[in-house]
Amino acid sequence: MSDPDPQVHALTLRRAALSAWLDDGGGLERALSENLVVAFLGSASSGKDSGIKALFGLDFGEVSPIPGSTDRVRVARLDEAGKVLLVNAPGFGDVRQGVDDKAREVMGAVDVVVYVVNCEGGATADERNDLDEIRKLGRPVLVCLNKIDLIRARDRDTFVSATLAQLGVDPENAVVTAFDPLPQLAPAPIGVEEVVNWIGEQLASSGKTLLFAKHLRNKAAACEPLIQAAARNASLAGAVPIPGADLAAVTAIQVKLIRDIAAVHGQSLDRDMVAFILAELLAVGGRGFVRWGMEALKAAGMMPGGQIAEGLILAASATVAGASTYGVGQAAVKWIQSGHTISADSLREVFDGAAFGWSKRKSGRSGKSGGA
Repeated sequence: MSDPDPQVHALTLRRAALSAWLDDGGGLERALSENLVVAFLGSASSGKDSGIKALFGLDFGEVSPIPGSTDRVRVARLDEAGKVLLVNAPGFGDVRQGVDDKAREVMGAVDVVVYVVNCEGGATADERNDLDEIRKLGRPVLVCLNKIDLIRARDRDTFVSATLAQLGVDPENAVVTAFDPLPQLAPAPIGVEEVVNWIGEQLASSGKTLLFAKHLRNKAAACEPLIQAAARNASLAGAVPIPGADLAAVTAIQVKLIRDIAAVHGQSLDRDMVAFILAELLAVGGRGFVRWGMEALKAAGMMPGGQIAEGLILAASATVAGASTYGVGQAAVKWIQSGHTISADSLREVFDGAAFGWSKRKSGRSGKSGGA
């Protein structure tokens, strides 16, 4: 199969991107118009306020709760319209007993619960009972074993295993954190990205991941669940953003991803800018991931005329589609955070590094970092 003309391929990508833009059908606007309630529960000494500040940059001590919440169960708006609410309460019992109707109403609509446990004090029977009651809601619950920095490093694994067993929590639904660590032990909060990724994945089925990400403090970390999900979807799509394969499915995923990343940063990109980014990153020529991907597909069995030998090509095409989408997402974050000033060469370096990294993680092998 002969190599395509880079200019022709760039034009093809641009046309596919513009078509995907027109086919969006208002998806971004719908996603941002949803309602979202995130609850942080746990004892007064667990570090809920620090967790909220680490994730959202919000100091609850300086927030006026919405009418109907109380000193013990505080509910704050994250947006002017009040469609995104944050609950801060000492425990589930306090929500159900002796509080105003508004607080109970909000908890009835909660999308995800973050339950914070103070590692220094260990798990208590009250916390186990609290969690049992929360789980009856049928909502996703993440347990944060907070202040892990205060537990000796050699004792942490044993402590975590024992505490999760006491609480009846699956390790997949727990993260060790230090939302406000001692400066001499850790220079920045621990576990925030893991918390963000877990919540983002839980909200994916309801389409609220973007709404959650938009209100997070660390925008790069906020975008990671969106990028990971897009890469998985592109991989499953079975399409490859290089000549000889159908561009439509993966391009649509990548266009949506770039628009979502811009929305998280409070920006909007026009369709020409999105098309430009994709063409710059995915046009064939020289060295880089796209060239490597073409060679991998040829080696796997792609034949002239678009005929594909089933077998190895299926794994190769999934890897290229997923990795290129992951690279597009990371490059888009850099592009936006640079104020659109990063050079095209630097943008492609970000893309190549991220795409190669994703493909290596998925394939479980190192491989080469470029192709002729």
